[in-house]
Amino acid sequence: MKTEEIVKRDLRELKYYYSRKSNMDELIKTTGTAEILSKVQKYNNYILAASAKMYDVYGCLYIQNKTQKSVAMELGYTQEYVRRIQKKLITYFSECIDKNQEA
Repeated sequence: MKTEEIVKRDLRELKYYYSRKSNMDELIKTTGTAEILSKVQKYNNYILAASAKMYDVYGCLYIQNKTQKSVAMELGYTQEYVRRIQKKLITYFSECIDKNQEA
């Protein structure tokens, strides 16, 4: 599987986790640490070195579970611009993963 496809899949999982965070955290207390927590930590570490704009859009789309439309309205961007930033995020995360695999 291509790295970008992995990132897209992971981001869908992160979005789901954050949308159900309180319930997921309760389940994790009962069952033990879930794999999703390592993905959360990995992407949160990667985003720390991103530009402020990508950081903000990542937080809005994935952590706060907002739509592209609502993010565009909140930030005063067009939806197309938010989509472009999201694509840059996917490329950025793919490059981070590729660099870590080389190390």
